[in-house]
Amino acid sequence: MSQEIIDRLNELLECERAGVETAMELGSSDAPGFSHGELQKFAEDEGWACGGLRKAILRCGGPPSERTGPFTGKVLALASEGERVSLLARGQAWVVKRIETLLRKDLDPETRAFLVEMREQHLENLEACHRRAVELEAPPGPPYRDLPFAHLREAHDRLYYGAWRSLAATTLDFRRAYRQTGRYLDALAREIDRSRATAAERALGKAREAFARIDPDPEGSETTLHLDTALAYAHSALNALLSQYRMPIHDPGAFGDFYDATEVPFHDLM
Repeated sequence: MSQEIIDRLNELLECERAGVETAMELGSSDAPGFSHGELQKFAEDEGWACGGLRKAILRCGGPPSERTGPFTGKVLALASEGERVSLLARGQAWVVKRIETLLRKDLDPETRAFLVEMREQHLENLEACHRRAVELEAPPGPPYRDLPFAHLREAHDRLYYGAWRSLAATTLDFRRAYRQTGRYLDALAREIDRSRATAAERALGKAREAFARIDPDPEGSETTLHLDTALAYAHSALNALLSQYRMPIHDPGAFGDFYDATEVPFHDLM
């Protein structure tokens, strides 16, 4: 097994240890951002992942790292619950991207099966983070902060760069994307109603028509096509909304580096 794979698994192991530590520290803080049950699940999932990663590294012939990443300190240093939840979401998304990179490598069957399950757990927790961030009215992430309609831009790009569009996508990824798209169209509708932007209303109507063609239990190429179509019209609606206020249109490509997750998610955020 290559040293690159061992290094990537150790990188994940260090971050998962930090994930356990973060959940435990938040559970004893005055502003945890999550319920006790949610934090317990996060800690259990991260602890399970640590054990699986150690075994995978040993199978690959490498020594497991004993280090713990610095993620906990970055999370606890944030002032609000919403900001903490947003950073936790980015951490979960980073792990998913790293796992998907590993799944493209030549892995033994046991390691591959473990990473597939680990990916699913982190996507579940990512969705929980996003829901909680909305409830707490968390500020948008650093690339979007201070931009007009920042929340709509960020929510669009979460879909645009979502797990459902990856080669590792599963039926559960499509289900999550279906729910997320529905919530996004509702959020767009609220802003469009306030603005009375006619062009945005037309594009939103087409997005809803495409969304209505999706099976609520979606899977396969037809679902991908309808989700892509709904998202494309939603993007048109967002840009029409921005144009209504004479603002530059939104280009998701400008935020691609943020979603490529080439760096650990606690670098350069403060």
